[in-house]
Amino acid sequence: MRAVLQPRILILCPLAEEWSILTSRFEVSHRLEHVHDLKIEATYVPDWRTLLAPGGHGKTQFGVQAQYLIGLYPSVELVICAGAAGSLAPELSIGDVVIGTETVEHDYRMLFATRPLPRFPGHGPSIEALRRLAQRVSGFRVAFDVIASGDEDVVASARAQAIRDQTGAACVAWEGSGAARAALFNGIGSLEIRAVTDAADEEAPQRFDANLMIAMSNLANLLRSWLETTEYA
Repeated sequence: MRAVLQPRILILCPLAEEWSILTSRFEVSHRLEHVHDLKIEATYVPDWRTLLAPGGHGKTQFGVQAQYLIGLYPSVELVICAGAAGSLAPELSIGDVVIGTETVEHDYRMLFATRPLPRFPGHGPSIEALRRLAQRVSGFRVAFDVIASGDEDVVASARAQAIRDQTGAACVAWEGSGAARAALFNGIGSLEIRAVTDAADEEAPQRFDANLMIAMSNLANLLRSWLETTEYA
């Protein structure tokens, strides 16, 4: 199976549950093939030349698994980190989707020198295509903004506000900079797409569980609409 696959897009979800929701939504309308000979679970969508897999929790694990798959499939041109996030912007609601114009690594702390936080731009052509598509989306908002990335559960309003003040981000999650670093190392594009499950506050753990299906379903619908029309298909 591995030898005949030539994916152009790699979509990685941090958590297996996120990946499961995404694949279940895609297989309603498209044929998915299970890839058996990998170290991690993966499915392939031939119509889109897209490989879907869990990326692992945390920036480091996500970067490792992204690099593993990029190494196996040199045909990959774009890596997408797709998962849930906590909102940092008051205008975002549960189920809204944020397309990362930029991923900023908020927990990269240097004490020997003063430097700006690492920032990774999202893949420009994909962002522009998604902007056009977003005009036709109904039922949830699609925002184009900065996404904060750091290995930290943000479960306090004060901490959420601090990260927003520090980064200007609209939402916060863990793994985006891991994907961006792996893609940059290999000279290919990257894009982070996150769906809001909570407000990154004291109720975040409960809200995440309650709203993950809604959020990931919206993300899946947006991705499906884009993949059906993108030049990468």
